[in-house]
Amino acid sequence: MKIGIDPDLTKSGVALVVNGKIEFLKSLGFGELIAYVVGLDNQQGLVTVLLEDVDNKKPVFPKRLKQANKGQSPLLQFVGHAPSQSGSAAKVNMSIAEDLGKVKATARLIKELLEDNGVTVKLVKPLRGPIKAAKKNSAYFNKITGWAGRSNEDTRDAALIALFG
Repeated sequence: MKIGIDPDLTKSGVALVVNGKIEFLKSLGFGELIAYVVGLDNQQGLVTVLLEDVDNKKPVFPKRLKQANKGQSPLLQFVGHAPSQSGSAAKVNMSIAEDLGKVKATARLIKELLEDNGVTVKLVKPLRGPIKAAKKNSAYFNKITGWAGRSNEDTRDAALIALFG
């Protein structure tokens, strides 16, 4: 029995796979996720959690930000946007980096809490290639997994991690 988790700050994608078949697919909040996995491990035993290793995701590098802002005044490069601007590449990149940091912290807490409760957790590199395309495309996901229920990108990613991670 495998549980795939695509960690996120508000709700993480969770998939339960038994004998290569998806049995459960849902987005769960942090507390719900911990209770679900620990409860399942206590009832069924031998649960292996495959958690997407978001520490593998690349951060935003300052060198790229400088290249995106060439020709701007030093103040704009430092601040990232002028007061009259609604946004800039630097501001958007910093927002993405901040969100990624929050997801990384959530993933670490999920791993720590599950391991403290005796659950085996394996970190899995983010999927690549044709399998990863199923995250964005529900029809393709349903075709390769046999799932017919509702899903979103996070739950599909969790199922793909459990099946192919």
